[in-house]
Amino acid sequence: MVNKTTTSKKTASAQAWRTICDSLAAAFRMDDAERAWLREKPIAQLIAAIPFLADCKNAHRTAVAHVGTYILSVRETKPFFNARSEDDNSVLDRLRLGMHFDGGDQRIIDRGMALLALSMVMDYRRDIQIDTAIGKHNPVATGAFDYDTIYRDLRRTIEATPCPEMDTILSVGDVGTRGYWSAKSQ
Repeated sequence: MVNKTTTSKKTASAQAWRTICDSLAAAFRMDDAERAWLREKPIAQLIAAIPFLADCKNAHRTAVAHVGTYILSVRETKPFFNARSEDDNSVLDRLRLGMHFDGGDQRIIDRGMALLALSMVMDYRRDIQIDTAIGKHNPVATGAFDYDTIYRDLRRTIEATPCPEMDTILSVGDVGTRGYWSAKSQ
């Protein structure tokens, strides 16, 4: 038996994603390759889906604002969003601009934010040598973040609230392979 709520949320989210993606691509004057990258980027899709999956008020507006901020964090303005020692208090500090939601199921919001944070912390771990070589702040490399503890805590948050709709966009198992924050799609 098909769960109509799940199906309608998934359909609404997929339709909303196409509209949001195309609107943001136009606003950022993306060429066809950039538009295709954004459309297929699991992190961007997850960011847009969280307010819909959580049944937030103004989900479209929230999704556009959050994905717009994400785009700024990976394009020409990326240096303004790079990790700094000021972000070392919490793995969520760098994500604060994308954590404003109007109502909604807080458990789903927390799960989505934990997936985004997991992607970020796994990127930190992957980039330790590169970041160290170029002098870029990396809280895992500096020891400000204990990778194993943060990883365990984020996994616990994600696993505490099942959300198959979210998993179709980006699952915990996909984070280390397709869930990189800014890498271009291959």
